[in-house]
Amino acid sequence: MATTGLNYSELSDDAKEVALNSFINFYVDQYHRGSLEILSSQVSNELMSTINQILRDNAFMGHQELVNVSTRLSKPAYQKILTALTNVKFHEDGEPVVDWMKAWEQKEEQLPEED
Repeated sequence: MATTGLNYSELSDDAKEVALNSFINFYVDQYHRGSLEILSSQVSNELMSTINQILRDNAFMGHQELVNVSTRLSKPAYQKILTALTNVKFHEDGEPVVDWMKAWEQKEEQLPEED
């Protein structure tokens, strides 16, 4: 995912909100798919556990409702994750330079095949 652009910590406050919202949507989607291995290899499991507990406790909710609850209850954890992902770059408006899904697909392709 490393490419030219800004780190999360370099974004304006408005751009950080854009980045945060797109990441939370992506994270909740990946949580439902059971596909958080790549992220867990790059950031604190404690942060992810905090978020995942909220997602587990509210699993009965639809996607957008779950995103809203997770944002409200886990926003600092998501912010710490984005700060830790220094290889993820953003445009000045907060949109990722490489779309979250496309970046994750590229990372998954690099994983060793399971027998």
